[in-house]
Amino acid sequence: MMTKKLIPKLAIAAMIGCLSLGLAAPAMAQDEAPETEEHRLPNLKARCFEAIDQRLDHLAHAQSRVDDVAALTPRHEAAIDDIIDGTQSGLTRLSNQVEAATEPANVVRLCATVAPDYRVYLVVLPQTHLTIGADRAQVGSDIGDAVITQLDEAIARAEAAGADVTDAQMYRDQSAAHLDAADAANDGVADAVLGVTPESYNTGDGAAVLDAGRASLRSAHAELKAANEDGEAALKALRDAIGDLS
Repeated sequence: MMTKKLIPKLAIAAMIGCLSLGLAAPAMAQDEAPETEEHRLPNLKARCFEAIDQRLDHLAHAQSRVDDVAALTPRHEAAIDDIIDGTQSGLTRLSNQVEAATEPANVVRLCATVAPDYRVYLVVLPQTHLTIGADRAQVGSDIGDAVITQLDEAIARAEAAGADVTDAQMYRDQSAAHLDAADAANDGVADAVLGVTPESYNTGDGAAVLDAGRASLRSAHAELKAANEDGEAALKALRDAIGDLS
């Protein structure tokens, strides 16, 4: 993606100061000759290719990560695959158009679309990370539900044996409440973020969806952590209660 090389404001002030004092401004270094028209087109293309290639590299890494994550549901994995593949194809077509361009103005116009039309860094990569996080949170909730079932069975056996399971039951209930809160926070996050497009991000709507997804996942992960802590406390309390019987 191209950036215009601008003289820093401080440098401008220094030059004006020199002129006002009747001093000559520093001459341009001999090895920094102005870009000639002959070199302008290939230089513009090189900068544009660099911007495109960097994004393609990040997309390749994201695809590799998606392939390695077992927590992703088949539907979500397919959706991410489609997004990454479509973005890669679009950037590759753009690269070919840049290569075929014969006028600097056309290269400038084409390269100006790299960020807003594809949004690799601000949309595609966050979509990938957030969807993985949401599906991992769901796996954590499923494991927590299985633990609650096991605790219920163990508490019932201990109570039948005469143990005081009051504390164990309290921690078990707290753990279950945290799991419910985690499920509520994570509900629909993956589908919402997968629906964001570069166009919706550019209008501001997509950015709001991604921000909301991040906040929801932070809440879900905090609730899962609390559920795990209370689950461990319930297990300890149950062991202590059983130990009191001996």
